[in-house]
Amino acid sequence: MSSAYHTVANAECTGVFIQEKYEAYSYRYNVPNSKVYRHGIMGDYHLFIRSGDKVYMEVKNVGEIVISFAELQQNKYWRYYYELSLLLAKDKHKVIKNEAFNKAYDEIYEETKKRVWSVETSYLDYIKQTYNKIYKIIPSGNVCYYKINPFDLDKMEYASHQGLEIFRMIYIARKDVRLGYFLNKSVIYKNIAMEYVMDENKKHILNLATLNGKYCMNDDILTIIYNIVSIGNKYEYITSKEESKALILEK
Repeated sequence: MSSAYHTVANAECTGVFIQEKYEAYSYRYNVPNSKVYRHGIMGDYHLFIRSGDKVYMEVKNVGEIVISFAELQQNKYWRYYYELSLLLAKDKHKVIKNEAFNKAYDEIYEETKKRVWSVETSYLDYIKQTYNKIYKIIPSGNVCYYKINPFDLDKMEYASHQGLEIFRMIYIARKDVRLGYFLNKSVIYKNIAMEYVMDENKKHILNLATLNGKYCMNDDILTIIYNIVSIGNKYEYITSKEESKALILEK
């Protein structure tokens, strides 16, 4: 399956993708050798495209909507997932046009024939089935498939007040929100993502220290190089806000 990379200069494309691989089997009672094994991937996603004040958001089992950035910030769930997507992002301005949708994710996405455009990102992988689910970060993967062409966001209209209210009602009916799982899961996701980002930062700092030892660079040059690397701008949104409560939820 071929794909091509494109640059979206006037928009940022990010997403939070969580996968869970499973193995299952079925059989017919009292029928020898009837057992059939099946492997698959389940999961969840929040996808974002932001251009200035306009934000396209798509959520599994909820749908898609175009809202203002201010509206997104007012909702603690949407804001959380958006900020988490920034931490996991690889290159917010680079999107992928795929020849076809990756069928491995058929159970996660609906309307897969429309999902030609995607974004590469770090994502969460469920790895151990215990009372407390254990996750790890996969450093990179082409896993966030949009239902729309990211280049079309500027042409899209904002949702009506009625459309926004319907979207909200469907969203709060999600199992993790309705049953109160979100508060626990959000802490787990945040901690894993922050740990991953800090580990990546350490790698870059070690690389810069090696360069400095070899070429005797001054502090200004080292700062410029650090800000150019992808991990260096992950805190741009968080540190620019006065309240600096990124990824921290209030009940």
